[in-house]
Amino acid sequence: MTWIGLVSKNLMRRPVRTVLTATGVAVGVGLIVALLSISAGVKRTASDLIHIGRADFGLFQAGASDLTRSVLPASLGDKIAREPGVARVAGVYLLVGRVESRSSSLVFGYVPTEFPARRLVITSGRRANGNEALLGDREAKTLKLGPGQRVHVGGRSFRIAGLYHSGNRFVDIGTVLPLSAVQALAQRPGEVTTFAVEVSLGSRPAAVAQQLERHFPGLAAVSEPGQAVKIDASSRLIVNAGWIFSLIALIVGGIGVTNTMAMSVFERMREIGILRAIGWKTRLVAALIVSEAIGICLLALGLGLLLGLAAAKLFVSRGQLSSVVEPAFSAEVFAWGLAFALGVGLIGALYPAWRAVRLVPIEALRRE
Repeated sequence: MTWIGLVSKNLMRRPVRTVLTATGVAVGVGLIVALLSISAGVKRTASDLIHIGRADFGLFQAGASDLTRSVLPASLGDKIAREPGVARVAGVYLLVGRVESRSSSLVFGYVPTEFPARRLVITSGRRANGNEALLGDREAKTLKLGPGQRVHVGGRSFRIAGLYHSGNRFVDIGTVLPLSAVQALAQRPGEVTTFAVEVSLGSRPAAVAQQLERHFPGLAAVSEPGQAVKIDASSRLIVNAGWIFSLIALIVGGIGVTNTMAMSVFERMREIGILRAIGWKTRLVAALIVSEAIGICLLALGLGLLLGLAAAKLFVSRGQLSSVVEPAFSAEVFAWGLAFALGVGLIGALYPAWRAVRLVPIEALRRE
């Protein structure tokens, strides 16, 4: 019999106990996968939103529930523009609203003369005049609309002047309207959600960002995607709570595996005694116990990945996270799930393996 076959046979002696233990560990794996995928999704979203119009960084309201719920006075833009190291400032309103039949589409409010609007490459039609709309090329393909037609945004109808491409995936699946029109749709006259900032030649974006945060308390400058959590309070709450629950799950899972493997060793004392008597080294006995514990946790890994995928999507769709944030299931996320599962297996196998190798073969063989 092969090593894997021996491990599998031992685990299937008590299938219900094995499955229940694996399920407990799977909860912890699922939490790890869910919270890391949400965090990665926030960073990916932030990477797109903070570089609107190829800006160096974005300014948001500190402590907002998410990036699209930031609220800043538009008049602040003139003060920011006078700061040392700032070359250009553009006020932008990011609105998640109904476009045609879609209830959660991105609508961008731009000032036509500012750099985010000027850098849109018109691929069809022309630039907008007055209250006309521009559609991202990917959004136009989804809605099957083009120049000359009308698009309905938040209960209002706008003529489509042209289609654009920006190279930013979020902007290209959105609709661009004049800033004043989006402020009216949001019922937020004189306000923006973010300022896109370009720094002067020779200035470092990170240094200028820190300077603006010092000069304007309440502003959060995001120059790197990883900084988005200092704005996105909902994501920060989920991530922080997730780590706490994951630590608890690690402890509980380790105890569960320890209990399962300890019971297995107790039930198989005669068998272990026979193995020792026929020449098995203590390291082989310990390796068998550790392999069985890892086998349980690999089973838990498969179940935990499925739980994590479902939990991440549930947290985003049912929580207060903006619809623009989608969980990002990267190789790194799955690697952390694997590390968690293996960690629980190793921790849970320590005591049972120690107990197994300390068995004296003769005493073990005397047990009924």
